[in-house]
Amino acid sequence: MSRYSPSSSIEVLDRVLRDTSAPTGARRRLLQRAAVGAAGVAAASAGILASSALADDRPHGPSNGDGSIDDWGVFTSTTEALTVTILDELLRRTSLHPEVPSDVSVTFDAVYAAELDHWNFISQHFDPSTKHFWIPDGFFGGADDALDLTAVGKGVSGGETLFVNTYLVGVTTFAEAGDPKFARYAAEAAGDESEHRVLGQTLAGASPPNNLGFEEFVFDNVGDIEAALVGAGFGLGQEGTSPGRFYDFPDPPMAPPMPISSNEPK
Repeated sequence: MSRYSPSSSIEVLDRVLRDTSAPTGARRRLLQRAAVGAAGVAAASAGILASSALADDRPHGPSNGDGSIDDWGVFTSTTEALTVTILDELLRRTSLHPEVPSDVSVTFDAVYAAELDHWNFISQHFDPSTKHFWIPDGFFGGADDALDLTAVGKGVSGGETLFVNTYLVGVTTFAEAGDPKFARYAAEAAGDESEHRVLGQTLAGASPPNNLGFEEFVFDNVGDIEAALVGAGFGLGQEGTSPGRFYDFPDPPMAPPMPISSNEPK
């Protein structure tokens, strides 16, 4: 179980949903579910979590027999596919806005390269449940070609809060399964996602943007994290609750615009 009290978990969830521009009604519904316990939140997203991995010949990650590793792997692969899809669209919009500072544009390029590294690794071991995503317009600051860096910063901050938590769940899951190698891989990815969270906090104007001594561990399972993501208006294979539209994972993904180092877990 999470070491946070129910009230503190709800407070952090409320902040995450505000940062990702969740509509008031959706936020209220998710908070009501959270208030009655984790089981209620997990039940709300059971249909999505029941999606099986897409079948092909690629190797899969380890399994501990009770499905928890498989659930984690499928969800993590799905959210990495979502992240690459979001960043592909973000780079497209950035290219249409010359007012975006060059250092911000370069940072976006590097974030894309890092998330592509994550996808390239996790997709070798687990298949996503979908590559078809509903992304709220508010994440980018508006529909079509709109781009607002403050909105992007809030979206990145909120999203990375959830994704750092996802990899921390992975650390615990693999450690409990007696697989220290994959536990370390999850920790390495969490460290990188936390860098992206600080970028989001910076764009959103947080002072200081690096405002945590330890990363927050609000949710102890990916079902609750998925419920928070869906509650923020995103859709994993289905229409979300916030205004937006469907985007498909770029296949094949665009090559990284710039090189970065440490492209695989060690």
